[in-house]
Amino acid sequence: MKKIITIICLIIGTNINAQITETDNTMLWTTLGVSKKINDKFSASYNQLNSIDLNNNRFNFIQPDLRLNYNINKKLIATIGYSPTFSLDQISGNQLVHHRISGRIRLRTRISKRIRMSNSITAEHYFTQRSKFQQRYYYKLDLYYRNTKLPWRLRPYLTQKLYYYSNGRPLQYYDNNGARTEKKPPNGLHAYRLETGVKFYPTKDFYFSVYYLKQVEFNAGGSEINNINPNTGSIRRAFYDFNAIGLKCGFSL
Repeated sequence: MKKIITIICLIIGTNINAQITETDNTMLWTTLGVSKKINDKFSASYNQLNSIDLNNNRFNFIQPDLRLNYNINKKLIATIGYSPTFSLDQISGNQLVHHRISGRIRLRTRISKRIRMSNSITAEHYFTQRSKFQQRYYYKLDLYYRNTKLPWRLRPYLTQKLYYYSNGRPLQYYDNNGARTEKKPPNGLHAYRLETGVKFYPTKDFYFSVYYLKQVEFNAGGSEINNINPNTGSIRRAFYDFNAIGLKCGFSL
């Protein structure tokens, strides 16, 4: 059984060449994760996300993620992480490698006997300034149903994220007459993600999950990212909305 599980996860998590654009509407995300408890306070994890663009039948990007967790107490957890994103594209100028560091604080709570919740705040810094942000902050709400009597400890869950973009590349803005006004980064609340899925735990040290994720970008609480030049009607930075079907598996060592 363990050999079969290992083979499945290796297939899901195999390294792949990647491409990434702003037009990937539907993707398949596969993730392989490994975690290790160091002691009562510290644990570490490694996850690798691989993306495939289902619209154009091509590999998209690879995103490893290394994290160190510190249990402040039974409910409060602090995390630091490092995550590069690798992509390969035949179009000149689109070969991208983003390096990201992050810090997170997470609070776990119990709503009822079966329903659990966690709230977290995450701050991310990208070493390469991207068009829409260099720093990104998000609030995450997790809700899940826990019942160990269900087969394979089946666990439905719902996750929501709200993103704030900061310090992107300056964008030229215009007044109603088409005259240039200020040029500034498009800071503000600009993205929402909704993820729903089910986790399964066939063994104590192994889980896998299937999920659906949707991202929607918008303008709120700041500058517009899809700013229109009234003189030409062009949009420099269109909204990036996408859907992802996800498969994930993880081991505890």
